[in-house]
Amino acid sequence: MSMIKVVGIDIAKSVFQVCVWMVDGPVAWYKKISRSKLLNTIRQFEPGTLVAMEACATSHFWGRTISSMGYCIRLIPAQHVKAFVRSQKNDANDALAICETALRPGIHFVAAKTTEQQDIKALRNTRQLMVEQRTKLVGQHRSLLAEYGVPLPAGILLLQQQLPGVIEDAPNELTFTLRRLLYSLREYIL
Repeated sequence: MSMIKVVGIDIAKSVFQVCVWMVDGPVAWYKKISRSKLLNTIRQFEPGTLVAMEACATSHFWGRTISSMGYCIRLIPAQHVKAFVRSQKNDANDALAICETALRPGIHFVAAKTTEQQDIKALRNTRQLMVEQRTKLVGQHRSLLAEYGVPLPAGILLLQQQLPGVIEDAPNELTFTLRRLLYSLREYIL
């Protein structure tokens, strides 16, 4: 009986491509597996089997889960896998490239993040997104006001200080529509 060298999984949202590569060389099979059946498919292999995936958003979850079932996990940075994709890019070729890359010497593998590490990453990414959106919104306010002949100096603090007076200032040429828009958007920069 041939032994499995590596199981490569091309992760997707709902359907995964699984490639099983044997020790004696041939690929035993390629299968498309639904998300709900992936763990049952993995359980068919002996504990300790090497399971490789491209490091991506959901690979840390799958890595932790499959590792907890007794399998060896390798998460591979995408740039390393890309070098081994043969011919056209498709899920089956990606799964085979994952198998090949998992066995290459000198490849730096990624450790599966803990849930705490993922929480920290989620907080940082969300904060960064909010800062970027707030900065864009401040620029949008200044741009809209400038189009109506009401220039404001750069800076969020100055905008926060001056915007209420500008919205309420009847003599300026701001329309009712723009005043309402600025007022409704104001809460996102406070």
